[in-house]
Amino acid sequence: MTMTDTAQPRKTRLVVVALMLIGLIAVSAWGAVSYRDNPLTRRAQDYTQTVATTAAATYVTLRTLNAFLSTAQELEVGVGFIASGSAQPMKVLEPIDDTIERIAGLVFGIMVTTGILSVALGPVSAVGFGMMGAAAALWLVANIARGRARPRALPRRLAWYGAFLGLALPIALVGASQLAGHLTDNTYAVNRAVIAEITQSLDAETPGDEGGGFSLSIGAIDDYRQLAVNVWNRADDLISALVALLAVFVFNIFILPGMLIGGLFMTVRYFARAAPAHPAG
Repeated sequence: MTMTDTAQPRKTRLVVVALMLIGLIAVSAWGAVSYRDNPLTRRAQDYTQTVATTAAATYVTLRTLNAFLSTAQELEVGVGFIASGSAQPMKVLEPIDDTIERIAGLVFGIMVTTGILSVALGPVSAVGFGMMGAAAALWLVANIARGRARPRALPRRLAWYGAFLGLALPIALVGASQLAGHLTDNTYAVNRAVIAEITQSLDAETPGDEGGGFSLSIGAIDDYRQLAVNVWNRADDLISALVALLAVFVFNIFILPGMLIGGLFMTVRYFARAAPAHPAG
């Protein structure tokens, strides 16, 4: 076999590799520029927006309940002042009211965090595709140069970490969207029903009605008193249900995607660090 016969397959292989790298650069450039149209990223954003919307509805319910409990306490103070000048029996609701307010603050934090994640997911994905394109460009330059001292660690790590940012994060959130319903929907529905049962005298119209706000229908002192009695008698059930809803939000947007991302990250890290063996000579 002559040197010409040996060089020809090598040249063909180099051309094929160069074409593949050019294709990867083109795909990465498309992913970086048109991340808003990426179906994977859009599905992940839809999931985070759904969680944020649900958390927002729960937050409004909790803050509305806060307002009613506070009003009930004030009304009872006024009536007590007229009757005896000192009785304040509904002040016993204050610890429950404070607990609900703290839970509402946590739900608000989840809502804001999820909203930020939804907005940042697209740009982060674009950065990941950009890293993959940069890695492919480095490999292409090294392939054309055909020198012995070729950069291997940098482009390999850029490619794997770029794939993690551009693909693994959206894939984890899409996977979480498929699993979350099966794992937590029943828990959410049961505890939401408990809250609705306890606060059944609290009537708030859904957002989007004429006027764009909430119409609160409790107008009589007896209704305030009945709500306060329901909350007092079933305070343990109410707090347990609220904590369960909070746990559902944390699991759906942090724990479940975190477990999927952790598995993907360990896989990516393993391949990014694994240096291929090159025989001597």
